[in-house]
Amino acid sequence: MTGAGAATVAYTVESDYGAGPDDTDPTWIQPGIDLTVGDLTVEQALERSRHPDDPTPAGSREGNFEGAMSVSFSLTDNNFHDLVFADGGTALPNSPMRAPSSTWYAAIDMPDGTTESRTPTGAIVQDATVSYEQGSDITIELTLLYGDEPNDIAEPGSIQKPSDEDVYTWHGATFEVDGLNQPLMQSTTLSLSGLARFRRGQDRHPFDAVVDAIEPSFSTDATFTERDQLALAVDDSRDGPVGKVPASFALENGVGDTIEYTLEDCQPTSYSWADLVAPDSDLSEPIDYHVADVSATTTPA
Repeated sequence: MTGAGAATVAYTVESDYGAGPDDTDPTWIQPGIDLTVGDLTVEQALERSRHPDDPTPAGSREGNFEGAMSVSFSLTDNNFHDLVFADGGTALPNSPMRAPSSTWYAAIDMPDGTTESRTPTGAIVQDATVSYEQGSDITIELTLLYGDEPNDIAEPGSIQKPSDEDVYTWHGATFEVDGLNQPLMQSTTLSLSGLARFRRGQDRHPFDAVVDAIEPSFSTDATFTERDQLALAVDDSRDGPVGKVPASFALENGVGDTIEYTLEDCQPTSYSWADLVAPDSDLSEPIDYHVADVSATTTPA
């Protein structure tokens, strides 16, 4: 068996890029519950070598090493903020700085009783999404690149795991755009793209990682109740620039902890009416916003 109940996934934040776990007492964290991991892939960027008198390759030479993985989970806490928000785990950077990095431990228990593991180091989050869907738990998806995969990292002695009561659910979510509450929100995605990039030198593995050209965006799909959002996207922009407004996306879990994302200078880049003529559906207004900045505030119960 190599399926449910047979795997272990955890990460620890690195103090320096690619340094691996802290030597004294690393804190290993399971990022959430209902965890899934996409392909854990390594690209060696091989380049074929050829002799002019032989149609078959003489061999291949290695290029840059780059690993990739994706992780999705139900939101249970703000620990993943340390991987996403370079400015102290609470805000996007407003100046050049080092990107946060982490080491991951991914292991599988084999039917013969042995354990096989992989340990990506120097892992950086390139893209992150926070998603709300009516009727479902709040989900997080992280797309990561990593710079090395050594085989000398020890198995975690203990892993900090969330409980089922820590999950942030859809009925603990509130939304506000330009001061207007959205009580009939159907789906929402806060997307942070271009968070980090590698810098490379005279080594196959990255030298370090820095923040990239970040592109925050916000997408909502709510049942149409009034004209305010339409005015913001269409009416108010006819004689001038598309308006910039604040927004907030607040979440609460079963024990009363709250996480609030504050969005600055949201500008609608597209606005739609969906299901205008549909006998079994309400009129909805999908909107995509460009966002200038995002910060996160966590308040314990």
